[in-house]
Amino acid sequence: MRAPFHDGKGTRWSLLATALVATVLIAFGSFKRGAPPTSRPPLDPALRDLPLYFYPAGDSTRAPRAVVFFFGNDVGFWRPQQRLAWGLTNNQFAVVGFDLRALLNSLPADSAAAHTRFVTAILPIIARSRRELHGDSVPLIIAGHSVGAEIALWTAAYARPPGVVGVLAMSPGSRGHLRISMADLAMIEDNGPGSFALSKVVAKIATQERVAIIRGANDRFATADSGLLSAGGRHTRRFTVPLAGHSFKRILFVIPSVRQALNWMLER
Repeated sequence: MRAPFHDGKGTRWSLLATALVATVLIAFGSFKRGAPPTSRPPLDPALRDLPLYFYPAGDSTRAPRAVVFFFGNDVGFWRPQQRLAWGLTNNQFAVVGFDLRALLNSLPADSAAAHTRFVTAILPIIARSRRELHGDSVPLIIAGHSVGAEIALWTAAYARPPGVVGVLAMSPGSRGHLRISMADLAMIEDNGPGSFALSKVVAKIATQERVAIIRGANDRFATADSGLLSAGGRHTRRFTVPLAGHSFKRILFVIPSVRQALNWMLER
């Protein structure tokens, strides 16, 4: 009788299983165990009534490696994103989660006025959030998922918060907008009034900043990546998450790619 995994096909499956187990172990190692992913209330009274979630870096005796300001998607800063933020604190990142729905809903219909209002509102929120997490003097990374990724790219290109070194764009499409639409909720690309081509946004981001695209292997919006990578040139890189789609609900498999992307953005 032939021994298990003796043939070539079996060997390939064995190697695949080993790689999968290794990925899971690495991802588990990035998470603290025992406590649920909760955030702490801010000390700054100006931030207390805002839809913000604060996750200080794990070792409070040292400065964080960077502050990651994370825009949630069209359903808010939801549970998988909270778990991601909580997990990154174990790698000495300080993370701020922002549910941007209320801000987007408050913007005027006129696109130019909406852009101005968004920049005016978001810059002090980011600045105060960095100060809240003792991150005034450390690098700033703007991050987001789906709609949040598209707005993170736009924020880096047009709002230009001080200290930003890169953008972590998880599951972006080819176009973005400063609103939440029914098309977003239906996972359809929105080309309506006020939308903008993300390739042009990426091209506008300062060349000293880096753009990391985190893409699920099965994400239907992956066709956007060729245009984004071409626009960003050598300052843009894609990190593929195996066994993942657009939503990243199984955040455990995303952690290794996110860590790799953050490390790349901080290289100098």
